[in-house]
Amino acid sequence: MHVLETSSPSSGFTASRHPLAMLLSLMLMALGAMACPGTPPPSTRPDAGQPQQRPDAGTQVDAGEPDSGIVDPEPDAGVEPPPPFTMQADAEQSLRFEPERFFPFDVRVTRQSSFTGSVALSVEGLPPHVQVAPVSIAETVNAGRLDFTLDEFAAYGHIPVKVVGEGGGKRVEHALTLDIQPGQAALDNAFGSNGIAMPGLGHPAVSINVMAVQPDGRWILVGSTGSTGLRDVLVARLLADGTPDASFGTNGVVVTDICGGDDFLDAVTVLPDGRILVAGAAMAATGNCSDTRYQSVLFARYTSTGAPDTTLGGTGVLTFRISSGSTITPAVLHAVAVDSQGRIVGAGTAQHDDKDILLMRISPTGAADNTFGGDGVVSRDLGTNEEGMGLVIQADGRLVVTAAQGNTNRDMVMQRFTTSGSLDVSFDYFSTWSSIDLVPRTLHLLSNGKFVVGGQMTRATGETEVFLARITSGGDNDTTFASSGYRFLKAGQNDTLAGTGVLPGGQLVAATWSKDAAGRSGIGVVHVSEIGVTLRTHRTDLPGEEKPGAALLDADGFLRVAGVRTSPEQPTEAPFVTRFWPY
Repeated sequence: MHVLETSSPSSGFTASRHPLAMLLSLMLMALGAMACPGTPPPSTRPDAGQPQQRPDAGTQVDAGEPDSGIVDPEPDAGVEPPPPFTMQADAEQSLRFEPERFFPFDVRVTRQSSFTGSVALSVEGLPPHVQVAPVSIAETVNAGRLDFTLDEFAAYGHIPVKVVGEGGGKRVEHALTLDIQPGQAALDNAFGSNGIAMPGLGHPAVSINVMAVQPDGRWILVGSTGSTGLRDVLVARLLADGTPDASFGTNGVVVTDICGGDDFLDAVTVLPDGRILVAGAAMAATGNCSDTRYQSVLFARYTSTGAPDTTLGGTGVLTFRISSGSTITPAVLHAVAVDSQGRIVGAGTAQHDDKDILLMRISPTGAADNTFGGDGVVSRDLGTNEEGMGLVIQADGRLVVTAAQGNTNRDMVMQRFTTSGSLDVSFDYFSTWSSIDLVPRTLHLLSNGKFVVGGQMTRATGETEVFLARITSGGDNDTTFASSGYRFLKAGQNDTLAGTGVLPGGQLVAATWSKDAAGRSGIGVVHVSEIGVTLRTHRTDLPGEEKPGAALLDADGFLRVAGVRTSPEQPTEAPFVTRFWPY
């Protein structure tokens, strides 16, 4: 085989400048081809000074160099060099609201050998009400922690965000999904609008004093409408979502003017057949409006559609004027219950020479029960002012009443009465605190026979707190609860009790009308263990001012709260309802 070598440009001999030399070269090439018949003739190649595209490699090579079959690619100026570090972290982080708690998220960095600098960590795309502070991973450290916090208004669900690391002039991203879950006892921000429903009952100056929940989840709100001195009783029913129930009364509301005077409701219970029994006070006579009117006890019952239940006294509304001898005494009922025989029992206060505990029992049709106290009425005078506030009926039919007793720095007392209305002297409870004022409001009978009382405590300084007390079945302080039987609590600067509940494990919950140091009103929620240890105290900071008037635990464990509120969008007080997740 013959190999043709060409001179390099530096040899001083250039074929294009010597035509005779070029002709001689071509003749030699032709002779070489004839002398080597087994060698294929060389292909005609373009100018050796130009690059040639090879069909097999797709890479340009110099036509003047030997073809080895392997070509090293030239660097591509459009490709970024690798970052000086990488990040490793979980792909998902669970979050849920808990007061004063943060959720740590760990991030590791692996540096290239050429990079020894710090790495700044941050998170982009955070949803509202979720926060995390940026951190820096120092030069000598390979891991850092981001602390997530959130408030109770954070929306639930799976939210994609980016963890961003920056160092050495480069940026590295890590995809992260936030799994935001409802927190224990946190405001249910999926309820209503951001956790609050404003049912718009269509009546002025509404006051919500007490509430109940039907088995189907519908709300029963009870109180009054109108200015003091001219109030009418109000009963409203809402659907489970907090909107008015159009199948009840007129747009979910029933308003009853008893006799044109000042009327209000302060007690409610829902019967198994869906009828609604309420109690309070009205300016009326006994069963009519024509006789001289005094503040009389009031019973009313409504059908499941909000119509007056005429099986109660023929009209669905009953008033009883209470007298002591020939003297008519103002009276009011603060609690109502139904015993195993369907008889209706109300508890409250009657003003004789001073205020006394009042009990009244009537038949299911509204007649005074003469087997109770001789005329259906029993009163209890302890020598000073007593205001009956709470009532439970024990399995054997005996009645237990809580009351505030005294003129100043009142005590909490509990009295028990037999089924005939006689005082049960085997049970007689008086609190023994000094220099504080106690007013009970709620009363629960536990399965073990003990009692839980919720109420209001006022100190000599005027500051207010709520109290939870547990009393034994024999009428003594239960010293296994907070050592004294009492726990005093507040979520803000001054708190007023709205309602209480007992959780299945024996823990207690209280909702409060809570004022902060500046006097702004909100909702307070307090949880206490079965032995009286405070588990959780929280004040919800909604964009407005709330004045809760009633609260209870429903069958699903939600704490429901109702009252009135104002907001930038609603400067006039209007009813609201909300709920908190189970604890």
